[in-house]
Amino acid sequence: MKRILILLLSSFLSAYSIAQNPLLPDKPGTFEILARTDYVTSDCGFTKAEVDANFERIKAVVGAMRQNPVLSDIRGFVGRARIYAEPMTCRLPGWYGVSSRLCFEFCSWFINKDGRESHNLYEPPEWSLYINDMIPGWADIADAKHGYFTVPLRKKNAGPGIDVYDGECFVIYDPSRPRYWIPVTVDEAFAAAREFAAKEKDEFTASLNKQLLDQEYAAIPASERNKPAYYGGNLSRVSATSGFAGQDSLFPYIMKVNPEYWNRNLPRSDIQFIYFSARQNKKYLEGLMDEYLKKNSISYHAVRFELSLGIEDFKRLKALIGK
Repeated sequence: MKRILILLLSSFLSAYSIAQNPLLPDKPGTFEILARTDYVTSDCGFTKAEVDANFERIKAVVGAMRQNPVLSDIRGFVGRARIYAEPMTCRLPGWYGVSSRLCFEFCSWFINKDGRESHNLYEPPEWSLYINDMIPGWADIADAKHGYFTVPLRKKNAGPGIDVYDGECFVIYDPSRPRYWIPVTVDEAFAAAREFAAKEKDEFTASLNKQLLDQEYAAIPASERNKPAYYGGNLSRVSATSGFAGQDSLFPYIMKVNPEYWNRNLPRSDIQFIYFSARQNKKYLEGLMDEYLKKNSISYHAVRFELSLGIEDFKRLKALIGK
């Protein structure tokens, strides 16, 4: 009971705090790039010249996104672009380009408790896109060692070099190149599952796991074993079909990065691949935006920006993919 009262009091104080800090949605704002040159770790092997050139490419991405109406006429917030390192990406086999996360921050203007205009700079709401990182953060990792990950079955092409998965997961790429992701076969996925299971130290458990994996593998027809694998099933989490027990489209693909996608004739500083999440359910976003405005939520402008994202923004990003 005491904990419930504390939670209720916390919720009340939070709501009170919001009510006492009304947003200033029409106040003009500014924009800056938080310049930094340490977003690439030294063990990635990129030279300072490559990182400097990559930073110029990132500034071009920022410039393209700033043509979006929310970022071109900034009102109600202070905008910032921050670059984060993706330190593990460059260590994967076959990697090439400089990778990073480009984060757009929305620091809302509001009236503080002293009656003065202020804006939040501490952990503001944000929206990110990922550059030259070809394993998407919205995927489940099927096997980290081998770089296997899942990809939704539902995919649409929104234009040349613009793919969208599940209506909100976008990939921006050069369509003239080989596929950016290629399927993992059932045999490959099963081999990875066996390798993982072999790490079990308990003899009884290891023996049982081997027995179960052998049974699963034997149940898959030999004609299906060189076909694309799906993430589902039993102990192995490997299936030869996307459905189970009468349900279709249940399991996602298991994929891996195609190293042949990289154009290694281009400088490593060039942008060759971008991914991000942008919800396309406009009705839902409109309702969420209205709710946040009524509640004086600092998330209002981040949702307003996401609502504004459209094909013209995506085309501008596509134009920055190196040829």
